[in-house]
Amino acid sequence: MPTTNLLRVRDLVPDFLACIEECTGTPAATWPDRWRSRYLDRHPDVFRALDRDGSWSGTVTADVLLGLGDRAADLAARAEAVRALLPSGVAAVCDAMAWSNQADPVECVVLVGLHRANGWADDLSGRFALFLAVEQLGAPGDDRLLILHEAAHVVHDRRAGIRTWPDHGVANGLFTEGLATQVSAELDPGRTDEDYLWFGRPGYRGWLDECRRRWPEILDRIRVDLGADDPDHHAAYFLMRESPLAGDLPKRCGYLVGLTAVRRLRERHSLPEVAGWPLPRVRAEISAALVDLPVPA
Repeated sequence: MPTTNLLRVRDLVPDFLACIEECTGTPAATWPDRWRSRYLDRHPDVFRALDRDGSWSGTVTADVLLGLGDRAADLAARAEAVRALLPSGVAAVCDAMAWSNQADPVECVVLVGLHRANGWADDLSGRFALFLAVEQLGAPGDDRLLILHEAAHVVHDRRAGIRTWPDHGVANGLFTEGLATQVSAELDPGRTDEDYLWFGRPGYRGWLDECRRRWPEILDRIRVDLGADDPDHHAAYFLMRESPLAGDLPKRCGYLVGLTAVRRLRERHSLPEVAGWPLPRVRAEISAALVDLPVPA
C-alpha cells in the first residue's frame, strides 16, 4: 500500500489474479465461492461499499471469472499503468482545489470491479474514495482524464462533504459532475469537450452535436426537474440506463449542462471557492447559471 503525501493506493488486482490461478484445474461450479472467500473476504470494507444490496456479487459466474482469468497479463499491465498515473494526477487535483490535508489523503482502490464502471467515487468507511476497475480501463497509460475527474470528486467531498448530499439530486448532480469535468479540462487543456465528458474515448462527436442541437429542449427539461432527487429523474440526465422520464434525450446530457454551468461560474469564482460551497449555495448558483445558459461552443 504505497503512500505519498496526499495519496494512499490499495491495489487488489494481485489478490484477484492469485484467486483465479488457484481456481485453475478445479470444478467451475466452485469458482464463485472461491472468488468470494479468497478475494472479496480479504477486503471486506471495499466490498461492503460495492455490494450494499447484494446485487453486484450475485451476478458473478464461473464464465465471467474464466473470461477475466484469460486476461490476467492484460489486467496486471493495466493496474501497473494506472498506479503510475495516480501520484501526479491526484497531486494536480489537490493543488488545483487547494486541498493539502496530509492527515486525510485521497484513497484510491485499484481492483477488478466486474464491469460496474471504469471509475467512480464512493463512500469507503465513512470517507469518499476513488475506485478504478482495471478490466474497464482504456489502453494502458491512457486514463489520466478519468483519474482527474474521479479524484476531483474525492477532493470535492473533502472540502464540502458531498457524500451527504442527496444521491440523486439533479441540481447537485449538475454541479458535482460539472465541477469534476472542469477540473480535468483545466488540468489537461487542449482536448475537446467530448474527450473530457467521455474520458478520451472516441466516437462521441455525434452525441455532442445532438446535445447542442437540442440545447433549448434539454435546458427546459432540466430547469423543470432541477429540484428532483429521485433515481428516475437522475437517470434521465446522468446515466446510460433507460429511464421512463428521459424520453429520447441524449443519455448523460446532464454532464454537458453541468460543465457549461460550472464554466459560467468559473468566470467569477475560483475552483477552491466553488468546491467549498454548501448544498444550498450550490442549488442557488446552479439555478442562476441555467438562466440563458448559452449553447456550448
